[in-house]
Amino acid sequence: MKHKKQDLIYIYDTEHHKIIVIDGETGDRIKEEDDQVTSLLKYLYQQDHPILLRKFAVWCARQINDELKPIQKKILDLAEKAIQEETDNKALQELYEETEGTAIATDTTGLMQGNENAPAYLAARESINPDPLDGAIQAARFHRLWAEMQDKENELDDAALKEVKAKATKSTIQQTEQQQIDYLLDLMNE
Repeated sequence: MKHKKQDLIYIYDTEHHKIIVIDGETGDRIKEEDDQVTSLLKYLYQQDHPILLRKFAVWCARQINDELKPIQKKILDLAEKAIQEETDNKALQELYEETEGTAIATDTTGLMQGNENAPAYLAARESINPDPLDGAIQAARFHRLWAEMQDKENELDDAALKEVKAKATKSTIQQTEQQQIDYLLDLMNE
């Protein structure tokens, strides 16, 4: 079945970082593609580089955590130990499970209220995710969300400038994604 371009609907799933193509007539999913960051993370996973995935997750968390709260410091210290292979997966699992209640509250309440500390905490927590691929993907997601929140916080009030600001928002997210890609490429070249 051939499709004309105008019959297709393109959606970006921000939760799973996928570009989804849907047939406009039937509503069927035709194709799904990962974004560039997720593709690079999956490549590192396939090449069996869990330490690089964890390094990336820690980097994302540090980008948005200027001032660490004690629990964030504890989490990132443990992630650093995992990178240095000075701890085991059991310690990661224990702290990850211990912080689950706070993470759920932060995700549901903090993010809904636009609290910029919410993605900072959640990104830090993902650096100890026992599944390094999922942790890296989620840390990248929270890093982008934080960048978007920062951009909205600096929103201009002038109605005439709103169109310009919309372009700037897109640019801010693209800049964050590009920083993530650049860091991943640097990690791959280590």
